[in-house]
Amino acid sequence: MFNLVQSKMNYFSYADWNRYFVKNAHFLVIPFENDILTEREKKLVFPSIGQFQQGEYSDGKHLKKAADRFAEETKNKDYKNCIRWFIREENAHSGYLKSYMDHYHVRVKKNVILDRIFRKLRKLVGLQCEVIMLVTAEIIALSYYDALQDATKSHALRTICQRMLHDEISHIIFQSYTLSHFKHRFYIRWIRVLLMEITSVATWISCRKVFLEVGWTFKKFLRNNLLYLYQSVRLSESRSLW
Repeated sequence: MFNLVQSKMNYFSYADWNRYFVKNAHFLVIPFENDILTEREKKLVFPSIGQFQQGEYSDGKHLKKAADRFAEETKNKDYKNCIRWFIREENAHSGYLKSYMDHYHVRVKKNVILDRIFRKLRKLVGLQCEVIMLVTAEIIALSYYDALQDATKSHALRTICQRMLHDEISHIIFQSYTLSHFKHRFYIRWIRVLLMEITSVATWISCRKVFLEVGWTFKKFLRNNLLYLYQSVRLSESRSLW
Protein backbone atom coordinates (compact mmCIF):
# COMPACT_ATOMS: atom_id res chain seq x y z
CA MET A 1 0.00 0.00 0.00
CA PHE A 2 1.46 3.34 -1.11
CA ASN A 3 0.89 6.47 0.98
CA LEU A 4 -0.36 9.06 -1.50
CA VAL A 5 -1.12 11.70 1.11
CA GLN A 6 2.53 12.13 2.09
CA SER A 7 3.79 12.58 -1.47
CA LYS A 8 5.59 15.83 -2.32
CA MET A 9 3.48 15.95 -5.49
CA ASN A 10 0.54 17.09 -3.37
CA TYR A 11 2.14 20.55 -3.39
CA PHE A 12 2.32 20.72 -7.19
CA SER A 13 0.56 23.41 -9.19
CA TYR A 14 -0.39 22.70 -12.82
CA ALA A 15 2.85 24.36 -13.88
CA ASP A 16 4.70 21.87 -11.66
CA TRP A 17 2.71 18.99 -13.09
CA ASN A 18 3.55 20.08 -16.60
CA ARG A 19 7.26 20.02 -15.76
CA TYR A 20 6.84 16.62 -14.09
CA PHE A 21 5.17 15.06 -17.13
CA VAL A 22 7.82 16.46 -19.47
CA LYS A 23 10.59 15.04 -17.29
CA ASN A 24 8.81 11.68 -17.00
CA ALA A 25 8.29 11.33 -20.75
CA HIS A 26 11.20 8.92 -21.36
CA PHE A 27 10.00 5.63 -22.78
CA LEU A 28 10.66 2.38 -20.98
CA VAL A 29 13.20 -0.05 -22.43
CA ILE A 30 11.75 -3.50 -21.77
CA PRO A 31 14.38 -6.19 -21.02
CA PHE A 32 13.09 -9.06 -23.16
CA GLU A 33 16.42 -10.90 -23.25
CA ASN A 34 16.11 -14.43 -21.82
CA ASP A 35 12.54 -13.68 -20.71
CA ILE A 36 10.57 -16.92 -20.58
CA LEU A 37 6.97 -17.60 -19.63
CA THR A 38 5.63 -21.10 -19.13
CA GLU A 39 2.39 -22.07 -20.86
CA ARG A 40 0.67 -21.98 -17.49
CA GLU A 41 1.92 -18.44 -16.86
CA LYS A 42 0.75 -17.31 -20.31
CA LYS A 43 -2.76 -18.61 -19.64
CA LEU A 44 -2.67 -16.92 -16.24
CA VAL A 45 -1.62 -13.38 -17.17
CA PHE A 46 -2.48 -12.62 -20.79
CA PRO A 47 -6.30 -12.56 -20.52
CA SER A 48 -6.13 -9.72 -17.98
CA ILE A 49 -3.14 -8.01 -19.61
CA GLY A 50 -5.18 -7.84 -22.81
CA GLN A 51 -8.00 -6.08 -20.98
CA PHE A 52 -5.74 -3.51 -19.35
CA GLN A 53 -3.90 -2.94 -22.62
CA GLN A 54 -7.16 -1.77 -24.17
CA GLY A 55 -8.11 0.25 -21.11
CA GLU A 56 -4.83 2.20 -21.13
CA TYR A 57 -5.28 3.39 -24.72
CA SER A 58 -7.36 6.43 -25.69
CA ASP A 59 -7.24 9.21 -28.27
CA GLY A 60 -8.56 11.49 -25.51
CA LYS A 61 -10.70 13.69 -27.79
CA HIS A 62 -13.51 14.21 -25.28
CA LEU A 63 -11.09 14.63 -22.38
CA LYS A 64 -9.06 17.24 -24.28
CA LYS A 65 -12.16 19.29 -25.07
CA ALA A 66 -13.40 19.15 -21.48
CA ALA A 67 -9.92 20.00 -20.20
CA ASP A 68 -9.64 22.99 -22.53
CA ARG A 69 -12.95 24.38 -21.26
CA PHE A 70 -11.86 23.86 -17.66
CA ALA A 71 -8.51 25.55 -18.33
CA GLU A 72 -10.24 28.60 -19.77
CA GLU A 73 -12.83 28.81 -16.99
CA THR A 74 -10.28 28.50 -14.18
CA LYS A 75 -7.49 30.37 -15.99
CA ASN A 76 -5.19 27.38 -15.55
CA LYS A 77 -3.67 27.29 -19.02
CA ASP A 78 -0.99 24.79 -17.96
CA TYR A 79 -3.74 22.21 -17.50
CA LYS A 80 -4.16 21.91 -21.28
CA ASN A 81 -0.60 20.69 -21.67
CA CYS A 82 -0.83 18.50 -18.56
CA ILE A 83 -3.77 16.58 -19.99
CA ARG A 84 -2.03 16.02 -23.28
CA TRP A 85 1.06 14.70 -21.50
CA PHE A 86 -1.17 12.51 -19.32
CA ILE A 87 -2.89 10.99 -22.38
CA ARG A 88 0.49 10.38 -23.98
CA GLU A 89 1.66 8.60 -20.83
CA GLU A 90 -1.45 6.40 -20.73
CA ASN A 91 -0.95 5.46 -24.38
CA ALA A 92 2.68 4.62 -23.61
CA HIS A 93 1.38 2.18 -20.97
CA SER A 94 -0.81 0.55 -23.59
CA GLY A 95 2.23 0.34 -25.85
CA TYR A 96 4.34 -1.40 -23.19
CA LEU A 97 1.67 -4.04 -22.67
CA LYS A 98 1.21 -4.50 -26.42
CA SER A 99 4.97 -4.97 -26.85
CA TYR A 100 4.86 -7.66 -24.19
CA MET A 101 1.92 -9.35 -25.90
CA ASP A 102 3.64 -9.10 -29.30
CA HIS A 103 6.78 -10.68 -27.88
CA TYR A 104 4.75 -13.77 -26.98
CA HIS A 105 2.59 -13.59 -30.14
CA VAL A 106 -0.60 -12.84 -28.23
CA ARG A 107 -3.32 -11.02 -30.14
CA VAL A 108 -4.61 -7.67 -28.91
CA LYS A 109 -8.12 -7.83 -27.47
CA LYS A 110 -10.93 -5.79 -28.94
CA ASN A 111 -14.31 -4.73 -27.54
CA VAL A 112 -13.49 -5.22 -23.85
CA ILE A 113 -16.92 -4.75 -22.24
CA LEU A 114 -15.77 -3.04 -19.01
CA ASP A 115 -13.58 -0.65 -20.97
CA ARG A 116 -16.47 0.25 -23.31
CA ILE A 117 -18.75 0.97 -20.35
CA PHE A 118 -16.12 3.21 -18.72
CA ARG A 119 -15.57 5.17 -21.92
CA LYS A 120 -19.28 5.82 -22.35
CA LEU A 121 -19.81 6.85 -18.72
CA ARG A 122 -16.87 9.25 -18.86
CA LYS A 123 -18.58 11.19 -21.63
CA LEU A 124 -21.97 11.55 -19.95
CA VAL A 125 -21.38 14.78 -18.04
CA GLY A 126 -18.37 17.09 -17.82
CA LEU A 127 -14.77 17.02 -16.71
CA GLN A 128 -15.54 16.20 -13.07
CA CYS A 129 -17.35 13.01 -14.05
CA GLU A 130 -14.57 12.03 -16.44
CA VAL A 131 -11.85 12.60 -13.86
CA ILE A 132 -13.74 10.56 -11.23
CA MET A 133 -13.95 7.69 -13.71
CA LEU A 134 -10.25 8.04 -14.51
CA VAL A 135 -9.22 7.98 -10.85
CA THR A 136 -11.34 4.88 -10.28
CA ALA A 137 -9.66 3.08 -13.17
CA GLU A 138 -6.20 4.20 -12.04
CA ILE A 139 -6.76 2.91 -8.51
CA ILE A 140 -7.89 -0.44 -9.88
CA ALA A 141 -4.78 -0.48 -12.07
CA LEU A 142 -2.58 0.26 -9.06
CA SER A 143 -3.87 -2.84 -7.28
CA TYR A 144 -3.69 -4.93 -10.46
CA TYR A 145 -0.08 -4.12 -11.37
CA ASP A 146 0.93 -4.61 -7.74
CA ALA A 147 -0.40 -8.18 -7.93
CA LEU A 148 0.69 -8.85 -11.52
CA GLN A 149 4.36 -8.13 -10.82
CA ASP A 150 4.40 -11.09 -8.41
CA ALA A 151 2.40 -13.48 -10.58
CA THR A 152 5.38 -14.67 -12.68
CA LYS A 153 9.17 -14.61 -12.62
CA SER A 154 9.27 -12.59 -15.85
CA HIS A 155 11.80 -9.77 -15.46
CA ALA A 156 10.28 -7.95 -18.44
CA LEU A 157 6.79 -8.05 -16.95
CA ARG A 158 8.01 -6.93 -13.54
CA THR A 159 9.84 -4.01 -15.18
CA ILE A 160 6.64 -2.95 -16.95
CA CYS A 161 4.59 -3.26 -13.75
CA GLN A 162 7.06 -1.17 -11.76
CA ARG A 163 6.85 1.62 -14.35
CA MET A 164 3.06 1.39 -14.32
CA LEU A 165 2.94 1.62 -10.53
CA HIS A 166 5.22 4.66 -10.54
CA ASP A 167 3.05 6.45 -13.11
CA GLU A 168 -0.34 5.46 -11.72
CA ILE A 169 0.54 6.87 -8.30
CA SER A 170 1.28 10.26 -9.85
CA HIS A 171 -1.86 10.05 -11.99
CA ILE A 172 -4.09 9.52 -8.95
CA ILE A 173 -2.55 12.50 -7.17
CA PHE A 174 -2.79 14.62 -10.32
CA GLN A 175 -6.47 13.77 -10.88
CA SER A 176 -7.25 14.31 -7.18
CA TYR A 177 -5.77 17.79 -7.48
CA THR A 178 -8.09 18.52 -10.39
CA LEU A 179 -11.09 17.30 -8.40
CA SER A 180 -10.19 19.80 -5.67
CA HIS A 181 -11.15 22.58 -8.10
CA PHE A 182 -14.81 21.53 -8.07
CA LYS A 183 -17.41 22.30 -5.43
CA HIS A 184 -17.39 19.74 -2.66
CA ARG A 185 -20.80 18.07 -2.40
CA PHE A 186 -21.40 15.42 0.23
CA TYR A 187 -22.96 12.91 -2.18
CA ILE A 188 -19.93 12.85 -4.50
CA ARG A 189 -17.98 10.81 -1.96
CA TRP A 190 -20.70 8.15 -1.83
CA ILE A 191 -20.95 8.05 -5.60
CA ARG A 192 -17.21 7.44 -5.78
CA VAL A 193 -17.41 4.65 -3.20
CA LEU A 194 -20.29 2.95 -5.03
CA LEU A 195 -18.49 3.26 -8.36
CA MET A 196 -15.35 1.76 -6.85
CA GLU A 197 -17.24 -1.17 -5.36
CA ILE A 198 -19.00 -1.95 -8.65
CA THR A 199 -15.79 -1.64 -10.66
CA SER A 200 -13.90 -3.80 -8.17
CA VAL A 201 -16.47 -6.58 -8.49
CA ALA A 202 -16.36 -6.43 -12.30
CA THR A 203 -12.54 -6.44 -12.35
CA TRP A 204 -12.34 -9.31 -9.87
CA ILE A 205 -14.64 -11.45 -11.99
CA SER A 206 -12.49 -11.02 -15.09
CA CYS A 207 -9.00 -10.88 -13.51
CA ARG A 208 -9.31 -12.92 -10.30
CA LYS A 209 -6.86 -15.64 -11.42
CA VAL A 210 -3.94 -13.20 -11.22
CA PHE A 211 -4.92 -12.02 -7.75
CA LEU A 212 -5.57 -15.52 -6.44
CA GLU A 213 -2.19 -16.65 -7.77
CA VAL A 214 -0.42 -14.24 -5.41
CA GLY A 215 -2.69 -14.82 -2.42
CA TRP A 216 -5.10 -11.90 -2.80
CA THR A 217 -8.70 -12.49 -1.77
CA PHE A 218 -11.56 -10.34 -3.03
CA LYS A 219 -11.77 -8.81 0.43
CA LYS A 220 -8.12 -7.71 0.23
CA PHE A 221 -8.57 -6.41 -3.33
CA LEU A 222 -11.64 -4.35 -2.43
CA ARG A 223 -10.08 -3.05 0.78
CA ASN A 224 -6.96 -2.01 -1.12
CA ASN A 225 -9.02 -0.11 -3.68
CA LEU A 226 -11.16 1.62 -1.07
CA LEU A 227 -8.13 2.69 0.97
CA TYR A 228 -6.62 4.32 -2.11
CA LEU A 229 -9.98 5.91 -2.86
CA TYR A 230 -10.19 7.39 0.63
CA GLN A 231 -6.74 8.88 0.13
CA SER A 232 -7.86 10.42 -3.15
CA VAL A 233 -11.03 11.79 -1.53
CA ARG A 234 -8.99 13.23 1.31
CA LEU A 235 -6.64 14.97 -1.13
CA SER A 236 -9.44 16.41 -3.25
CA GLU A 237 -11.50 17.60 -0.28
CA SER A 238 -8.68 18.96 1.88
CA ARG A 239 -7.39 21.11 -0.98
CA SER A 240 -10.82 22.14 -2.20
CA LEU A 241 -10.87 25.67 -3.53
CA TRP A 242 -14.52 26.12 -2.60
